[in-house]
Amino acid sequence: MYLGEGIRFYQAAGFDEDQLNVYRQRFGWYGARITPLPNAIHRMVNDQEIQIGDNKWKVVVGTGHSPEHACLYCEDQNVVIAGDQILPRISSNVSVRPNEPTENPLAEWLESCRMLIETLPSDILVLPSHGRPFQGAHERLNALIHDHEDSLEKLYGLCEEPQRVVDTFPTLFKGEIGENNLIIAVGESLAHLHYLLAEGRIAVKRGADDVNLYYRA
Repeated sequence: MYLGEGIRFYQAAGFDEDQLNVYRQRFGWYGARITPLPNAIHRMVNDQEIQIGDNKWKVVVGTGHSPEHACLYCEDQNVVIAGDQILPRISSNVSVRPNEPTENPLAEWLESCRMLIETLPSDILVLPSHGRPFQGAHERLNALIHDHEDSLEKLYGLCEEPQRVVDTFPTLFKGEIGENNLIIAVGESLAHLHYLLAEGRIAVKRGADDVNLYYRA
């Protein structure tokens, strides 16, 4: 992705010039700190079985947090390596990003949560990537679904008057949004707005200042 595409994306969300300058300064920061992808890979697909030691592990692919997130489920041990797909205390980051500016990741993520409830036993031991291992996967997944559905209703109410993406932060987030979490906040806000757009409940128009405004359809 080019810097200019990102600038246009965040300008449309309502960034002021100072916020755009922060984005310019941090552009490419993440990619410069991770190992490049290998040229050769062994692809894992949904429902594939992998033998690790004495146990078979089933690949369960979730979406929304990332395009494809492989969880590993061992039925004999009643354990799932859930990574970022099921977290015990925080919600997985579900964001619209500049490289896929029209996507609807929240719909994919909620569908994945419902799929995991159907796939995994309620008493399974969950090994998350953040926080401690826990049991009660169904309860946690249902709580995550409810929280997002509640946020969607609050956002729909807010859009009675046209809103920029940055105007939705107080409705969707409890904490303060600053430089360190601004990009994530925009991505998650857009994920909720795109969900409502896909349902036809809200619409969007481009203002004279090239900022998108979201309002009830």
